[in-house]
Amino acid sequence: MGFSIKNDASGKSDLTPLEIIQEMEKRKDMMMLDVREPVEVQICHIENAKHIPMGEIPSKIEELPRDKDLVVFCHMGVRSKQVMNYLRRNGFSRVYNLKGGIDRWSVEVDPKVQRYR
Repeated sequence: MGFSIKNDASGKSDLTPLEIIQEMEKRKDMMMLDVREPVEVQICHIENAKHIPMGEIPSKIEELPRDKDLVVFCHMGVRSKQVMNYLRRNGFSRVYNLKGGIDRWSVEVDPKVQRYR
C-alpha cells in the first residue's frame, strides 16, 4: 500500500508522518527537506533532513535532487506546501508535503522531537 511514487490520478501531495515512515522503511530514495528558519532548526530537527530555509529555495534549487522523492516540511505544513508547489512549478514531479509539519511528526512518530509555538 502507501502512496504512489509517481503523482497518480489522485494527485496526492500531502503525506502524513506515518505514510512517510512506511515508505522510508521500504526504500532509500527519499529526502526530507526542512524549509524552516535556522532558529527553528536549533529547537528541533528530523535526523538526516536537508535544511534550506524557504527564502533560499530559489537560489539553491540546483542543490535538490530530481531523481528522489522530496518530502518538504516546516513547523505546521503551511510554508512547506508553498515550497512543494514552487518546486512542482519548476519541474520537480516527485515532491510531497509533510502534512502537519514537524509538529505532527513529533506527535505521531518521534516524541523526542521537541514541540514549539
